[in-house]
Amino acid sequence: MLASDGCIGIFLLLQITVGILANFFLLSLYILNLQLGHKLRPLNLILIQLILANITMLVSIGSPEILQAFEISNFLDDVGCKVIFFLYRIAQGLSICFTCLLCSFQAITISPSGSTLSGVKSRIPEQISTLSLFCWILNTLIEIPVPIFLRGPRSTTNNTYKSNIIYCSMGMFIDIYFIMTTLRNVLCMGLMFWTSGYMVLLLNRHHQQVQNIHSTSFSFKGSPELRATQTILLLMGIFVSFYLLHSITLMFLTYLGHNRNWLTISIILSLCFPTLSPFILLPRAPKHSCIL
Repeated sequence: MLASDGCIGIFLLLQITVGILANFFLLSLYILNLQLGHKLRPLNLILIQLILANITMLVSIGSPEILQAFEISNFLDDVGCKVIFFLYRIAQGLSICFTCLLCSFQAITISPSGSTLSGVKSRIPEQISTLSLFCWILNTLIEIPVPIFLRGPRSTTNNTYKSNIIYCSMGMFIDIYFIMTTLRNVLCMGLMFWTSGYMVLLLNRHHQQVQNIHSTSFSFKGSPELRATQTILLLMGIFVSFYLLHSITLMFLTYLGHNRNWLTISIILSLCFPTLSPFILLPRAPKHSCIL
């Protein structure tokens, strides 16, 4: 085993261990909050599902990568590849969907009276469960081609295996699958940019009002909403940053051919958000009862 491979394996092991422990700790705080009799807030419901998606991503793609880094080969058969990457792709899709839903929900929550979004403010909390279920069904349906066409490791050099994942390979590339995943990601990213821009505008107006006069007419219900909005904006910023970096590495892999180094960098970048996000959310996690 090369020294560089060992360093990569140790780094991945550290990254995944820290991420899983942090997410489980955050999840335990929300579960404890429920056991103490507190009502499950719509925002917390979104966060719990985002945490579960984070844990699934770290376990599903992280474990095979660590084994590969330590040169443990042939550890996945066809069934193993199908299960691992089906779970990973669903979790990855849920991550972007729930981050988008989180931004949208908070933008509606803090929207002032008379705004375009204020009309749905009273109805959106009741729709979070339905929207969450829709996210699960949508991503499961989109990722159906993964277990159908993904195969275990191949020793062949047959050019029909265009998309290699070292220990697994995609037998053929499906245009409709690429279109559906791209459309989902573009729509979610666009909505995140729009809602985050809207929240930044509201925060700026609030800051100006606080500086000029102690106004009570603004729609923020107090500091909890303000702090929650800032946390969500930070979370969204981290998600978008690593998502764009991950997409760039995938482009290099696609157009420059298979390269183990770019693949490793791509995996590490894809796991940065699920590793870092619990540390962003921990300061706002429920102690007894709070908005975040």
